[in-house]
Amino acid sequence: MIKTLLISGANNHDWERATPYCKKLLEQSGKFSVTVTENPSEMLENAQELKNYQLFFSDYNGAMWSETAKANFENAVKNGTGLVILHAADNAFPGWVEYEKMVGLLWREGTGHGRFHQFKVEIVDHNHPITQGIDDFMQWDELYHKLVHMHNVPYQVLAQAYSASDTGGTGNYEPMMVITQYGQGRIFHQVLGHIWKGQEEMQAFESNGFQQTLIRGCEWVATGKVS
Repeated sequence: MIKTLLISGANNHDWERATPYCKKLLEQSGKFSVTVTENPSEMLENAQELKNYQLFFSDYNGAMWSETAKANFENAVKNGTGLVILHAADNAFPGWVEYEKMVGLLWREGTGHGRFHQFKVEIVDHNHPITQGIDDFMQWDELYHKLVHMHNVPYQVLAQAYSASDTGGTGNYEPMMVITQYGQGRIFHQVLGHIWKGQEEMQAFESNGFQQTLIRGCEWVATGKVS
């Protein structure tokens, strides 16, 4: 079982529904044992405790963590703990350079999205373990556009979607799944996954493509392979 720390407790999106949904999704795959923290700044100050985890899963977009927590998080990922960034977690921590280096493409000034709508997610790399054998799929979601490339971090796009101008988009293809590397740590950035507070539907989490790639991404960053 892959020991996973699901980092939550604050977000401009509905973490109170998204976090338990993700915990259940991972645990039902039979591959993960998931611990949730809703006070990550405090928990991450225990560097010894963090050694128990192979995977950090961030559903967090809130206040900056303490300097100790940030340093411990950086060291853990640098030394090989996998990291998954879910949707608005790429909005987090403006000015924390090392976090921005982990994520690579972030929601910063100039980023946006059109209206919530259904669009096709197109697999770009059919040979990567996360996306191998996955077909293009339809997704109800926000379609982030103009994510900002930070600090010249190398990144690889695994999937993209066309951001149509008639839905408020850019008229360009935009990255929907991205991988980066930080030291020994692998990072999977799942740009999809919008649940707004007060939005009854959880459609963005319900497609097979979203669920399969999220589970595979978690396994890959933690182990380097997908079973």
